[in-house]
Amino acid sequence: MIVTMLSALSRYRGLSKNLDIAFDWLSQKSWKNLTAGKYPIQGDQVFALVQEYETKDPAVCRFETHRKYIDIQMMVEGEEIIESIPAAFLKSVEPYVFDIEYYSVPVVHRACSLAMNPECCAVFFPEDAHRPGLRMGTESRLVKKIVVKATL
Repeated sequence: MIVTMLSALSRYRGLSKNLDIAFDWLSQKSWKNLTAGKYPIQGDQVFALVQEYETKDPAVCRFETHRKYIDIQMMVEGEEIIESIPAAFLKSVEPYVFDIEYYSVPVVHRACSLAMNPECCAVFFPEDAHRPGLRMGTESRLVKKIVVKATL
């Protein structure tokens, strides 16, 4: 897992060709006026999902992993918490289908909590279970987020 600001994302270039393409696309900021939807960057190898939703109570959010794609999640507007924990510590509750597998939330867990604000980026690799969309505090808020998916 990598957590950084958009302005420092280029520091992690060289990890993979597709991550470099994703980092370049995010750095160009052509996403600024995009509405919710899917946007191809490099075919099925690298694409962006622009999402708008209300943050949720942690009780309704699950951990997830992806085997084929690395997730780069970046807040555009609003704020949320994303928790992350190694998938090896969790129990699968919904078997892998295409590129997502869901896990139970342990009663006692020691996940990293990431406070995601505009232009904050979190990069999740296949071994990084993550639980996005958690509200900050007691009130749900509308957020706009970009998730760039890049194949390994």
